[in-house]
Amino acid sequence: MLARMRASKSTKSKPTPTTTETATGPIVHEPVTLRVDDLKEHPKNYRNHPADQLAHIVESIKANGFYRNVVVAQDNTILAGHGSVKAARLAGLARIPVVRLKLDANDPRAMKILIGDNEIPRLAEVDDRVLTDLLKSIDVSLDGLLGTGFDSNMLASLVYNTRPGSEVKDINDAAEWTGMPEYEQSAAYRHLIRLTITFETEAVREEFIKSHGLIISQKMGGIICAPWPPRGRDDVVGVRFEPAGDDDEA
Repeated sequence: MLARMRASKSTKSKPTPTTTETATGPIVHEPVTLRVDDLKEHPKNYRNHPADQLAHIVESIKANGFYRNVVVAQDNTILAGHGSVKAARLAGLARIPVVRLKLDANDPRAMKILIGDNEIPRLAEVDDRVLTDLLKSIDVSLDGLLGTGFDSNMLASLVYNTRPGSEVKDINDAAEWTGMPEYEQSAAYRHLIRLTITFETEAVREEFIKSHGLIISQKMGGIICAPWPPRGRDDVVGVRFEPAGDDDEA
């Protein structure tokens, strides 16, 4: 009897084994497959997904499959991946991979995930020249840019805006937009020029846009285009804002 008691005591005193992952690093969540119809949009999600953006995501899903995990709270309220879920519905998917966290949808930690998923990508720095070359190669080899977030007109504008001065021979060469359809400019617009303005921070840039009442016509990579004076989204003549760099010219 005494021997059995000692054995029992010895067994209880052994440490509980732990895995290397939980002891030394963040948890790696395993996704589960859930019905798309069971996922709920977060009522506090502040980012909208217009039809043109969803069309790109749907095309990517159709071409490559659904490869992005969606993050939800414990009641299946979406914390990250609202656009992906909408696109999955449009693509006709019934079930998708989802990471479910043991969090209430309104827990501050859940709000941090929602905001971080939306905003952290803005902090990335874009090499517009490399992006331009990639888009040009895709446009040629795959006969279209649907699924990349760009279209041919946006690529044409990006090509124009990323050319260094050494590649522009004269004013006629500067006026040529690779990929743009040919058209006859009106006399009123023929002699308009562009101005590049750089800002130290995004906050300063946003204040400039707000104070001058600029209407943003295009956003691509690190470039924001706006016409001056403000003429609306359909006007292609505008002011270009881009991050400061070594190759920027006055």
